[in-house]
Amino acid sequence: MASFFSQASSYFGRSNISANYTINESETTHAGLWRIQRAVRTSGGGGVLPSVSGSLTPSGSEGGAESGGTASSSSADKGQASVWSHNVASRGRERNEVVEILKKEASTLTRLRHPCILEVVEPFEEVRSELIFATEPVLAPLSQALLASESAGRASESVQLDEVEIQKGLLQVARGLEFLHGAGLVHCNLTTESILVNAKGDWKVAGFGFLTPLKQPDGTPTPYRYPDYDPSLPPALSRNFDYMAPEYALDEKLEPANDMYSLGCLIYAVHSRGDPPFRNRNSLTNVRQNADQLSTIAGSSSWSRLGNEVIGVLSTLVTRYPGSRPTASSFQRSDYFNNILTQTLKFMERDSFAGRTKEERVSFLKGLLKILPQFSDRLLRRKVLPALLELMNDRTLLPFILPNVFTISKNLSSIEFSSNVLPKLKPLFAVQDPPQNQLMLLEQIELFVSKTSPPVFREQVTPLLYSALEAEQVVVQEKALQTVPRLCELLEYSHVKEVLFPKIATVFTKTKVLSVKCNTLICFHSMISVLDKYTLTEKLVPILARIKTREPSVMIATLAVHEAMSKKVDRETLAVHIIPQLWAMSMGAQLTAEQFSRFMRAIDEMGERVKTEHLTHLEELKRMQDHTDSYAGGATTSAQGVQGASSGLTSSGDVDFATLVGSAKGRSTEVSRDMPVGGNALDVLGWDDLGASTSSTPARGSTPALTPSHASTLGGAAPLKPSVMNGTSSSSSLSSAWKPPPTASGLASPPISSPAITPRSTIAPPPPGGNRPSLSSTLSATTISSPPSSSGFNGAPSWSGGTLMPSSSSSSAVKPASSASASAGPNYNISLEPASNFGLSNTSSSSSMALSSTSSSGLPPLVPQQSSLGSFPSSAATSTISPTPTSTAATPRPAPPGWGGAVLTPTTKSSSRPGAGNQGGSSAWSDFDPLA
Repeated sequence: MASFFSQASSYFGRSNISANYTINESETTHAGLWRIQRAVRTSGGGGVLPSVSGSLTPSGSEGGAESGGTASSSSADKGQASVWSHNVASRGRERNEVVEILKKEASTLTRLRHPCILEVVEPFEEVRSELIFATEPVLAPLSQALLASESAGRASESVQLDEVEIQKGLLQVARGLEFLHGAGLVHCNLTTESILVNAKGDWKVAGFGFLTPLKQPDGTPTPYRYPDYDPSLPPALSRNFDYMAPEYALDEKLEPANDMYSLGCLIYAVHSRGDPPFRNRNSLTNVRQNADQLSTIAGSSSWSRLGNEVIGVLSTLVTRYPGSRPTASSFQRSDYFNNILTQTLKFMERDSFAGRTKEERVSFLKGLLKILPQFSDRLLRRKVLPALLELMNDRTLLPFILPNVFTISKNLSSIEFSSNVLPKLKPLFAVQDPPQNQLMLLEQIELFVSKTSPPVFREQVTPLLYSALEAEQVVVQEKALQTVPRLCELLEYSHVKEVLFPKIATVFTKTKVLSVKCNTLICFHSMISVLDKYTLTEKLVPILARIKTREPSVMIATLAVHEAMSKKVDRETLAVHIIPQLWAMSMGAQLTAEQFSRFMRAIDEMGERVKTEHLTHLEELKRMQDHTDSYAGGATTSAQGVQGASSGLTSSGDVDFATLVGSAKGRSTEVSRDMPVGGNALDVLGWDDLGASTSSTPARGSTPALTPSHASTLGGAAPLKPSVMNGTSSSSSLSSAWKPPPTASGLASPPISSPAITPRSTIAPPPPGGNRPSLSSTLSATTISSPPSSSGFNGAPSWSGGTLMPSSSSSSAVKPASSASASAGPNYNISLEPASNFGLSNTSSSSSMALSSTSSSGLPPLVPQQSSLGSFPSSAATSTISPTPTSTAATPRPAPPGWGGAVLTPTTKSSSRPGAGNQGGSSAWSDFDPLA
């Protein structure tokens, strides 16, 4: 329950200002008993106090032009304000005195409306023990501003003053006093505490706690009030004796001249670090003593440092008798303000400027551009620029106002420009009449770029460009187009592609002005580095293809765009769209020889690129197709293998592996020599020589046959000719009268029985070392079963053809032509030489033979696969293969792949045959007749 009442009391204790404003307690200053804090309006509703009935004017009537009407400051329009508050903690008489003085001060500010008097935006409220109201934003009282001018850090730098600001401020105070005196009021306590410096740097009159009318409502003079000082009360509840006029303290005279004396003391304090000319210490006796010295104080050393102009105005204000003092109106015309900078600021005041003719305004704004360098930067930001921004409501003066605004903006920070200047300029971006406005704004596009961030520029400044592109005046369009190349460097890709490029393209297609069309082409040229390939191909190329004019300037600009675009588009676009258009343009009748030569150079360069890239593309396609065919068709033919081995290229046109790694000559020769005709080039071990077909394993039922390799001899027979190796017929090949039947693998095999091979002993593999012993073996002669005699086949007289030919009968042996006598042993010898990685190689072409198969008319080779060597038809005759032992013992090694569990063993020992190629003590392989 207690918490409920506490919340309720806190809610009811909140004022309307506290509920509608967010108060920044960190920015706090003091003026008298008031605590001043910056605040921002958070809720809806107007933040400006409406015109109050009974507000005083110089003539004493309500309203009036001099009061500035009900116009509020621009800061108040933004919802910013300064909240004045005071918590009454005293009791009794002191409380009553405090509340009375503060209420009078706040209520008087509410009733008085003048540009030189502090403006109230929220009326006075009294909530429980708190007094509160809100005014326009203020920085500090003048007393703190004077301290800041002397010592930076004792107050905010923004309230420091220079001489021009002081003169301008004193003029504003004089205008405020003129308003009060005209209304029959006397301030009676004009001090540095009662002058407030607002956010614009203007001096505003406040502190009306002792404001006294000259006459009462009934017309009688206001009774004199004795200036008593009570030390028990706060000093703010008493008049300041240091600024009090002597005639009021000593002669009991209340008149406007009292404020003019106080103004003179104020001028002295402004030029003397805040110290008044006298220290009366709240004593009338001291006032009397100091008043007697007024006639001689003007020549004292303390006054001599002020300068002649200041001393001249002080000598007329700080006097013993009021008759010699000027009025507030005549004071503004004194020589003290005879300064061109001060007079310029005075001329720019709203009420002063509004009373001038248009010719005077234009002349002033033109001459202001020459005077601006004489102002300090801080004065330009705080005084001149705000005044110029307020004058921009008159659109006819914009061509003369904008140059001054841009000159000042060059020295502004990005934050100041974005928050103060840009919001005032944004409404002008869409104004096309007069066109000079947009021209001047476009000329300052670089200023916008330097003073705004990229997001702010994109969102708030680019509408100026798009509005200018849609303008009816050609000169405005050209100026806008000239700014596009610079913007392409700043705007991101998506904005250029989706917003800027379509608008430029629209202008290009609609305009009929030659200069505009050329400028759009220049814009396209600048966008090529930003736009992607798809946009160029699908959008820009078709736009350029629709150009109908044949003006040289347009064609040359188009050529430049195409030249830049040719580096990003593909060859097809060049060949189909761009080059034909350039050929058509080059035939323009108005082109010069130099311009035509430029077209030709561009066409040649583009054509050369199309030629090079397209040839490369076609070669790549062919290479890929060859690769596809090689994988689909299997291994290459023997002829292609031999040709590739000798040339260093494969059948698909690629570089051979051995050639690539640097041993092209030796490796290709060795591989071509060891590899059987139609064999597999990847068979490094050479095991496929014993039976693998060109493409696959022989089909079931096919009978393996033996053919000598291209470099071996049979019993001293001549070496095989390349024609046989390539599968072609020759005079030494098999007789054409006998054709072996085709098999499933596409290779021919004779209709003979398959021999059975009985394993007897294991061939010892070479040792793992680098130096392997030569393995020489002689394949013993076997009998070859001949086909039926009805075939009419006769055995060849010799083996010079390089193939094994069946004899006329199964019992007769085929003998080499060079042999003179018949032998009971095998009719042919095969010598096996060691090769790298267990390949079969020959030491000499006349002493070795390899197992191979022919591609067309030859027989498929004998290939041992998965114990196939030990399992042949039982009806076949048995022959044996015996290895020739090597002279050096070899360490047993695992059998090479493809031999399975079968071993080659000899049956009986046979003697070496002359000419069989046995060297180094190698034994012949006897009793082997695969065709028996």
